[in-house]
Amino acid sequence: MPIRKFLAKIHLIIGLGTGFLFFIIALSGALYTWEPEISRVIYKHKVAVQEKPFISISDIKKSLQSSFPEGDFRTALYRDSGSSIEVLLYVPGTYYLAQLNPYNAEIIHLQDMKKGWLNHLKNLHRNLLLGDFGRKIVHWVTLLALPMLISGLVMWWPIKGLPKKDKFKIKWAVSPKKLNYDLHNILGFYATWILIFSVLTGVFWGFESVKEVTKAVSGESNITYESPKSTLPEKTEQLNKDDILNSLIAQYHKRFPKSYVRIGIPHKKDEAINLTVIQPNKGLNAIDHYFHDQYSGQPIQGNFQNGLSKDNSTFQTINGMVYDIHFGSILGLPGRILVFLASLIGASLPITGFIFWYGKNKKGKKSF
Repeated sequence: MPIRKFLAKIHLIIGLGTGFLFFIIALSGALYTWEPEISRVIYKHKVAVQEKPFISISDIKKSLQSSFPEGDFRTALYRDSGSSIEVLLYVPGTYYLAQLNPYNAEIIHLQDMKKGWLNHLKNLHRNLLLGDFGRKIVHWVTLLALPMLISGLVMWWPIKGLPKKDKFKIKWAVSPKKLNYDLHNILGFYATWILIFSVLTGVFWGFESVKEVTKAVSGESNITYESPKSTLPEKTEQLNKDDILNSLIAQYHKRFPKSYVRIGIPHKKDEAINLTVIQPNKGLNAIDHYFHDQYSGQPIQGNFQNGLSKDNSTFQTINGMVYDIHFGSILGLPGRILVFLASLIGASLPITGFIFWYGKNKKGKKSF
């Protein structure tokens, strides 16, 4: 069997078998590309700037105790002067994100992270709203998309010679059948060069074996990491923990005025205070982690898995790039627009492909 005919069958079988699921995954992914902007609106991140210092951790705790006492305070994300402080709260069975006014600790918005259309959209993309079973389906559909995209590129290339101009440009003044074919063939060609990166990063996330191979090749498997620990004090007298948290968040916000700072609230006796410094719009490889003793406030040094970004291992750098590549943020806003458009086109390909196949079958031609 000629290779092109074989690839055409592979393309058709995978397309018909996974097309509807691929449509859902691609469309939900396209919409979720704009999660940061959507979240800012629906979760009410924007606040009026005031000439006042930001509230302390103690202020946050007081506000939560009176307004949402059932929530277990886990982290607080301090952003810029025009944005709310985002607090992560644990309630048995779910997590909440609370948006607090950074100047008076008032709760602006409280969101159950298992509810709301944006969270459902995220889960639709990740697991088709079917939990772990759906997650496995998404992983395999993503893997099968790889040979489907590659076979599509091969079939796009002419049997003889180089591609002509009509291979790159859609002609709108043609019959509906020809237009549908061009929408599938030409738009698919352009979108594939972007979709293939989203698919590859999705495969990296979806299959643990891919991660393990990457760890082995990059040398990550040979690295031993330490765990940041607080030293339990011998004396009964010790610094007030809230004072330490208040002091640290104030220090870091002053030290990194153009960055977001997240502080973790220790829940175990030997747990360290984790302060995460995030450079907005710089990606996951521009995040620095610092650790402090919860009893003394002193910095803790060591070879930690989450440390300074400049010390990231090869695998950590790859792992950080995967998310940024998947959603296009590695290239900033232009990259996200490209992924959004490519994903929309990707969602249309099962539709135009099915119409093309159905039209051929209707004329009595063999489909396989």
